[in-house]
Amino acid sequence: LQLSRNIFQQLRYLSASNSIQSTFSGSRSIKQLLLHSMAEQRQSEQLQFVNRLNPVTGEMEWTLLPVDYDYRQEIACSAYGDMLHDTARNKAYYNALRRAIERMPRPVRVLDIGTGSGLLSMMACRLGADTVTACEAFQPVAECASRVLAANGFLLNNASDSSKPPGRGVRLISKRSTDVNPDTDLADGALANLLVAELFDTELIGEGALQSYQDAAKRLLTPNAVVLPWEGRLRCVLFQSDTLARYHYLQSSPWRRAPGADACPGLSAPLELQLSQLMPGQDFQLLSEPFEVRRFPFGPPDCLANLPESGDDVISVSVPWLESGLETADDAELTVTGCFLWWDLLMDPWPEAELLSTEPAWAAAGGVAQFREHWMQSVHFFPTVRRLYRDQRDSLKLLHWHDGYSNYFDLLPDSAASPAPSAARFCSCGIHQTVNRARLAETQDPSYSSGHVDWIKSVLELCPTDRALATVGDLCILPHLLASAAIDRQPLLCVEPRRRCREAVIESNQLLLSSGRIVAELPKLAELMDGGYGGLILLAEPSFASSLLPWDDLRFWHLAAAGCPATPAPPISIYPNVCRIMAAPMLFDNLHKLRAPVGPDGCEGFDLSEFDRLAEPAAEATWSRLESQPLWEYPGQLLAQPKLLLELRWSEHFLGRHTTDNKESSSSSIQSELCEFFFNNSAANGVALWCDWFAEVVQQVDANEIKRLYPVLYSGLLPVKNPAPDRLGPNHWNRFRRQGVLMLTPGRGSSPIAKDRRRLALTAKYELDSAELAVSVAP
Repeated sequence: LQLSRNIFQQLRYLSASNSIQSTFSGSRSIKQLLLHSMAEQRQSEQLQFVNRLNPVTGEMEWTLLPVDYDYRQEIACSAYGDMLHDTARNKAYYNALRRAIERMPRPVRVLDIGTGSGLLSMMACRLGADTVTACEAFQPVAECASRVLAANGFLLNNASDSSKPPGRGVRLISKRSTDVNPDTDLADGALANLLVAELFDTELIGEGALQSYQDAAKRLLTPNAVVLPWEGRLRCVLFQSDTLARYHYLQSSPWRRAPGADACPGLSAPLELQLSQLMPGQDFQLLSEPFEVRRFPFGPPDCLANLPESGDDVISVSVPWLESGLETADDAELTVTGCFLWWDLLMDPWPEAELLSTEPAWAAAGGVAQFREHWMQSVHFFPTVRRLYRDQRDSLKLLHWHDGYSNYFDLLPDSAASPAPSAARFCSCGIHQTVNRARLAETQDPSYSSGHVDWIKSVLELCPTDRALATVGDLCILPHLLASAAIDRQPLLCVEPRRRCREAVIESNQLLLSSGRIVAELPKLAELMDGGYGGLILLAEPSFASSLLPWDDLRFWHLAAAGCPATPAPPISIYPNVCRIMAAPMLFDNLHKLRAPVGPDGCEGFDLSEFDRLAEPAAEATWSRLESQPLWEYPGQLLAQPKLLLELRWSEHFLGRHTTDNKESSSSSIQSELCEFFFNNSAANGVALWCDWFAEVVQQVDANEIKRLYPVLYSGLLPVKNPAPDRLGPNHWNRFRRQGVLMLTPGRGSSPIAKDRRRLALTAKYELDSAELAVSVAP
């Protein structure tokens, strides 16, 4: 079986390689093919097959990449983003360690679980701990931590090494904490009396913190050990929001009529967001005060050892309702969309212990909160929208349970039966599983639907009436919009690349007329001639589930071009048919920190240059310079007005590049002209990139041709009243789409900085074969 897989992979590679294809005739045997491919592989011993997404087809395909690609990618993803730049986190851990080491009886024996860069262990050494044992399971990071410790003078190679003074050495173990043997791995075989670790995620417990702490409490710690942090506290607030409800609940057609949609509870997984970028009173209405839901005691060990690994006890919490968030009339209906979740850490057991919080800015004192990408906030939705009257609110309780990794919530009356404690919710209608949340919210947004209806009506009024109408897209809602807008012309075809998993949804909503049909790919144009049509009008939503970057939605042009002859007859018209890739220089407040190096003095005075030397080459080798980000969550300053970087046109660049015998034309890339920006006050640390889509219709008026341009979709900056918004907030960006970002600051996988910080020049090249965009900083 393994040999068959290897042969299959080799043939997939050979069939995709034009250079190797040309060396073989049709009469050559598979044996000859394999012998040649094996010779090729011997010449490139450092290559391996890796499954990657093809943006042209939207399918996963095998490609050859360096053998250490996965290894480097994992290292790049272990670079912790902005975590080491989180000064509030670092200081809170430092102060907690200082209080513990000063007040604990000697000797102080520290255990650091998941040491990563070794930062917390070095803090403990600097503060005078007698012994420090650090464990790290990921071998490359453990080796890097060894170099970091050595560079800072804290590495203790073995227990007999007497060259290090007490309190200055870290015993590093490349193991999971659950595999540590206390007799042989801990210093002198003595149990630790001070545990420090950072094993938290947005949900607090999602990285297995409870399991790791409990194992340590049972096997590796003394009964009176101090655990830092000492306690975790989940906090919630109930809210109402029509905007956020669209991310989960099936509110509008076509989804609400899908099979089982009415009874579908959706997915129980939370929606992680930078809640600081949501505006109270505008994006949501608070219905309660923030309140504590549950406490997780991490210490002392005997308390932690008795804590159940899963919270099969469903606890109920009284809700401190806000009067200002409720209607004044008792009979007015109130809608509870869900709850926002964040958490606090009580760092140590002493009275002056700090409280490290992940609360959003609008809930923090002074309206200011630390930016964090590694710890955000989350939105939890209930199985159904909870609607109640004001006089019913006091009888409701918020229920919470967990399975050791995930939190679950529901809002029910006291008299209602509690839900199954450890059961996560699963989608029963199929929509939540096949449509990501941003796309679900976009399709249910009224402005999105009305905008599409406007341009469709304008385009069809100018198009010949004898042409067949087709739509294309992943779970495309255009057929529904055509029907709901009472447009006479209805689609003959609905092209759904993932037809099987979406056909039921489309049919159940009666999106197609009886004469229409659902197909997985666009048929040859000649087939339409049999129906007496004079051509084809293809309407598309530039939205595909496989798209990562904005220009990946050009996939429908690639699909159409593959089946079009150089001179189509009957003619084909595709809308939108103009894609403008826009660019704007940005001064991001915090986004650049995700790739910024720590440097020799960037983290509490410790030298983490070795960590940068590990992460930066790995990022360079595996990360694209163009990354995908929802920019509405990352505020920044617009340093210059957006400019057109590259304009792509269906008729000029895609139509006709495949001839009838499927041989490609010589044109394989589209190069932009130099795009220059000038700014005076600040230096850009990034460039935002996005696509604006238009439908251009050529209308014949007498002897003249008039081109009419209709906007279809702004996937980046939205049209605003203020033509020069210096500060870009959430309302300036399309919240349902991700934008492209080119980082300009020195760091992991970023682009080099231009020498002239007041001038930024860009060039772009779009490769038609690979559907990839390359953006370069010009000198």
